[in-house]
Amino acid sequence: MTVVQGAAFGSWPLVPANDGKDPRLIPYGDTNYGTPLELVDGLIVPNELFYIRSNGPTPRIAPDVWRLAVTGLVATPQELSLADLKAMPQRTLTAFLECAGNGRSRFQPVAEGTPWGNGAVGNAEWGGVPLAAVLDLAGVHADAVEVVSQGGDFQGMQRGLPLAVARDPDTLLVWRMNGADLPVANGGPVRLLVPRWGGIASTKWLIGLDVIDHAFAGPYNTESYVFFTERGEPVAPIREMLVKSVIATPTAAATVTEGPRQITGYAWSGHGRVVRVEVSTDGGATWHDAAIMQEAGPLSWVRFEHPWHATPGRATLRARATDERGLTQPEIAAWNAKGYQMNAVHEITVTVV
Repeated sequence: MTVVQGAAFGSWPLVPANDGKDPRLIPYGDTNYGTPLELVDGLIVPNELFYIRSNGPTPRIAPDVWRLAVTGLVATPQELSLADLKAMPQRTLTAFLECAGNGRSRFQPVAEGTPWGNGAVGNAEWGGVPLAAVLDLAGVHADAVEVVSQGGDFQGMQRGLPLAVARDPDTLLVWRMNGADLPVANGGPVRLLVPRWGGIASTKWLIGLDVIDHAFAGPYNTESYVFFTERGEPVAPIREMLVKSVIATPTAAATVTEGPRQITGYAWSGHGRVVRVEVSTDGGATWHDAAIMQEAGPLSWVRFEHPWHATPGRATLRARATDERGLTQPEIAAWNAKGYQMNAVHEITVTVV
C-alpha cells in the first residue's frame, strides 16, 4: 500500500506509551497498560485511566502536520487535514473498546501473548466523522472489497476492514475522546474507531486508507488476531467481541469487612445491548439479577450493582451477562493458541473478616 502524508513516515518524535496517563495504570512491559477497573467511578473511563495497547512505538504527530491519504480504488484520491475532517458532518457516540487479548491470563493452559488481566477494556464518548463520509468524498469503485488502514506507528501496522463495516455509520474517524482532544497514547490526533470489534480494528495514529478489491492478507489479518487451535489450525479472524462481564469491586483476593456491601462491575457485548447481569455470592450455587445502574446505548458497556451481606470466611463471587440476542457468558471460554476473547463467567474469591 502506498501512503502519502505531510511528513516522512517514521519522522515523528516518539513518546513513552503512557505519556500523560495515570501512574496507577497496570504495566505490561513498556507499551501496554491496563485500567484498574475499581478506580473507574461511573460509566465513562477518564482519558488518563483508559488502557493502552500498542504493537509498536508511540508517535507524537502534530495536529497541523497530520494528513490522511485516501488511495486505491477511488475516483478522486484524497489527502485530508484535520481541518478538512472537522468541516464535515460530525457524530458522537458512546462505545466500549476492548483488546482481543483482554483476560488472556485466565486461560489454562496459558496462551501466548501479553498476560492481560481484565483491564484492557474501557468505555468512552467518541467524537469524529463517519468513515463512510470520507469514502464517499473519494468515490469508491464498485469492485471495492476492503479498506486497509495504515497506522503511523510503523509501516507494518495495516489492517483490512470489510467495506460493509467501513460504511457502517458507527465506524468513525475520531479526534475527540470524552470531550477532549484524543490523547496521543490512545491514537491521537486521529484514530479509527470500529465499535463492537476487537480493538485491533480501530487503527491508532491513522494516516492512510487504501481501498482494494480483495481480502487483505497482511499479518494483522491472517496471522495475528486469528483464532488458532492447539494444532495451529486457523479457525476464524477476530471480529465482534463476545458478551462479557467483570466484577470491579471488591477486587480479587481482597479482604473485606463483614456486613452490607455492594458488588459492582461492568458488562458489554459486541453483538448487542446487555440486557441482564446475574451475580452469585456462593460460587454459582444460586444466582440473582443485578441492577443495571448506568447504560448508554447498544455500543456502550453497562455498570451493574448488587447488594451483598458479607459473612466471615472465604466467599466466591461470580458474574455473568446476557445480551439482547440471548447470548450468555459460558462457564468455560473456548481455548485458542493466542488467548483471544476470554469471556468465561467472571469469578473472584475474597476473604471476609
